[in-house]
Amino acid sequence: MNSAARNDGGVARAPFLFEIGTDDLPARFIPVSVAHVESAAAALFDELGLAYESLLVTATPRRLALMVEGLAISQTDREVEMKGPPVAVAFDAAGEPTAAAHGFARENGIDLADSYHVTDAKGGEFLAVRKVIVGRTAADLLAERVPALVLGIPFPKKMRWGTLDLEYARPIQWLVALLGGRIVPVAMAGIEAGRVTRGHRTLADDREITIPDPEEYVGLLRDNSVVVLRDERRAMIESGAAAAIESLAGAEWRRDEELLEEVVDLCEYPTPFVGAYDPDFFELPPEVIVTALKVHKRYFAVDKAGSPDLMPCFLAVRDGGEDHLDNVRAGNEKVLRARLSDALFYWNFDQRLDPDGHAARLDDVTWIEGYGSVGDKVRRLAGLAAWLWDNGRGDGGAVPPALVRAAGICKFDLVCEMIRDGKEFTKLEGMIGARYAARAGEDPEVCSAIEGHYLPRSAGGGLPADRISKVLSLADRYDNLAGCWLAGFSPTGAKDPYALRRHALALIRIEMDLGRGKGMAAALDQALAGFRDAAGKTDPASAALELQAFVQRRLAGHLEGSGCELEVVRAVLPSHGDDPADALAWAQALAGFKDQPDFLLLATGFKRCKNILEGHFLPAEGLADCRDRWAAGGSTPDGKPLSDLPDAAEKSLCAAVVAAAPVISGAEADSDYSRVFGVLSALGPAIDDFFDSVRVNVADQELKSLRHDFLREIHGLFVRYADFSAVAPSDGG
Repeated sequence: MNSAARNDGGVARAPFLFEIGTDDLPARFIPVSVAHVESAAAALFDELGLAYESLLVTATPRRLALMVEGLAISQTDREVEMKGPPVAVAFDAAGEPTAAAHGFARENGIDLADSYHVTDAKGGEFLAVRKVIVGRTAADLLAERVPALVLGIPFPKKMRWGTLDLEYARPIQWLVALLGGRIVPVAMAGIEAGRVTRGHRTLADDREITIPDPEEYVGLLRDNSVVVLRDERRAMIESGAAAAIESLAGAEWRRDEELLEEVVDLCEYPTPFVGAYDPDFFELPPEVIVTALKVHKRYFAVDKAGSPDLMPCFLAVRDGGEDHLDNVRAGNEKVLRARLSDALFYWNFDQRLDPDGHAARLDDVTWIEGYGSVGDKVRRLAGLAAWLWDNGRGDGGAVPPALVRAAGICKFDLVCEMIRDGKEFTKLEGMIGARYAARAGEDPEVCSAIEGHYLPRSAGGGLPADRISKVLSLADRYDNLAGCWLAGFSPTGAKDPYALRRHALALIRIEMDLGRGKGMAAALDQALAGFRDAAGKTDPASAALELQAFVQRRLAGHLEGSGCELEVVRAVLPSHGDDPADALAWAQALAGFKDQPDFLLLATGFKRCKNILEGHFLPAEGLADCRDRWAAGGSTPDGKPLSDLPDAAEKSLCAAVVAAAPVISGAEADSDYSRVFGVLSALGPAIDDFFDSVRVNVADQELKSLRHDFLREIHGLFVRYADFSAVAPSDGG
């Protein structure tokens, strides 16, 4: 497309380019900036009424570019109707125009004779005029709005520099803004946009490059060793890596998508190359070597072809060309050698003490100020893990010695040289402990639990593999939630410094995986009891209620993410939210009934029942007795038989519920939740007939009271299984 303005069907269009050049940005900032500008620019053009054909945002460490094809060079003119004062105000009794009428005409630049009368929806008559709003040029609009769009990027951190009253991720060095071949007068940080950009810091022939028009931007930068398109840099890395690996017989580079995305944003002209390290470092666990490669130097590991076994090589990506590549390789090998030598020193030094020797030092490490040491934490874990095992998370047998042992030493690697003090190997906590424990002769189940109790490490990460590891992981999460909540570190908005949302989701997933996680509230109470001697900022009783609500909100989100509809989740959680696996099973069962006609009658009747009772329900602890009373023939808590109800519709409903109660109870005992909802659904027509035929709030107070008791017993039986009002039609009751 020619970059000069063109006309398509009466709309003049031209390509638009905006580039902001800065000091080097951290790689993790680039996806944030690209995503924000892409969505914000599309929203801005839509708001301004500027049509365009396509929009692309890309970036390198030194620049962020917005490229738009076929952008309208101005807004279209619009004819609008301007409504003025009421006719009664615009003209006096003699029909002469008032000051209000003259003012309306003057404000809109018309003769009063060009105005007319309009009638609104309420019958009011007003003065009006049709007026043409002339569209503004895109250049003027972009000059005004682009700075705010760019400065609004939500970088993780921003900075100020010089005396400017402005914040950005890094100091701004240059700006380019072109619409067609013309400069758009964008100004930021005391810099006015032009048509001059900069090439690669070391490879470009010309430090400054003049961009005649937007369509030459990508090509001119490429000619000056800047590959501005992120996808193109990724392709260069992939093809260059394959070519570099060909020099190594029987090798393949270990693709790491997270690392690849980061490396793409670390360079402007990527050149992959292969380096080597001493095979003696294979004394280290492979995870340590790979971590040293990835975290410290952003290198890719190299495996033997078709095998997960490492080769003593690495794949690196240089921001530059082939010049002096041997020197670059040697320098990278030297730096890596130093990192691996440090790791090997830590590895050997740490093993001078056994796990108990390291664990004894945990008493010197503060967990949370005022809440004891890490040593105190592992002692709590031992008790809490045993309690969890005995309360539904075990296999029915005695608490395994391996669980007790693992709980007592699971944190010992936190004081080891390999892990502590924020080194790049910190994320290997647990794995390193397991390796040290194995070399010290610990039972394999203990070693597995030491490593596994940190899982899952992310929201969707893999769960611990065995039951002992799962129970220890649960104990750790419950303890973290209880202690941090008491200390006043509950999440607020975007702030969650102790990752309590992640811990809550992790325990929900593990409880669900165990399939027998009943009693999350009891587990939270047990965890809170471990801090009975701590003077918390939050009252333990309040903390228990807040934590239960917090975990249930996470459970609701997890169930929705698992495919359950929102209203179904809201229906089952009040009754089953203490057991994630059970909540999912109830939600899946309810989903199969919620749109069936009889069930909708049931849900509508339940909602009407709720509305009539106005919160005067049976206490939660009395719901089991309610089911027993129905199975015995139906009565109020004080023994008054519900069969005394006089109306045929209520007698019929009472008899139907009495007959259904034992069937429902048996289906629940067999975990046949679809059967439960099927039997309940069959009661829908009888409930509908009751509300069509019976007036509950009658003048006879004794009869009114009995009918309220009847509805209270109906509600008490049904609410045991779900809050059906959450899935009732919106006009029901």
